[in-house]
Amino acid sequence: MILQLIILFSFLFSEPVLDNSVELSGPDHISLIIHQDLINDFFANLGSIKGEIKSFDWNLKNSRINISKEKAVFNAEIQIYNNLISTTQDVIGKVDISYDKLNNLIIIQIVDADVIIDIAGYDIGKIDIGKYFSKPLKLNGPQAVSDHIEFAMPSGKNKRIDVVVNSYSLKLIEGGIKLSTSLGFNSIEE
Repeated sequence: MILQLIILFSFLFSEPVLDNSVELSGPDHISLIIHQDLINDFFANLGSIKGEIKSFDWNLKNSRINISKEKAVFNAEIQIYNNLISTTQDVIGKVDISYDKLNNLIIIQIVDADVIIDIAGYDIGKIDIGKYFSKPLKLNGPQAVSDHIEFAMPSGKNKRIDVVVNSYSLKLIEGGIKLSTSLGFNSIEE
């Protein structure tokens, strides 16, 4: 299965939103676990995120998502510097994780990660790190072998059976995201 990565991120420090709106009502037919290392490898390959605030330059470093059973959190360090001084502060952001059943996509979005810059008691200002990420990270969900199966019936008619996701369960696990789906079949005569 090929995972396509499309990115969007915005940030804030609070509890994450985990889309559990549809509970798994049937058997767990297909499951997918996305380890946080996959997401963090993506961050490592983003390249430099830099900017300016007042007379200081800044550089975002070591961007990553840490996932526990309770929540997913965006962490990074921001280095603020000029010709005279350099300091580093931690960045903590809120991460929302949801599942788009219609498109079979797991959506990971950094919702908020504002940083207030204070150097030696001097208020430099606030940096909205979130505006530097424009889209959520979207990963394909569990895939059935096919979206549909076609049969030639003895009567000469063709029968098509569509494979659909009836229900799902999206859970945070230690170090990752687990999406389980229960499949169903819809018979269509042609």
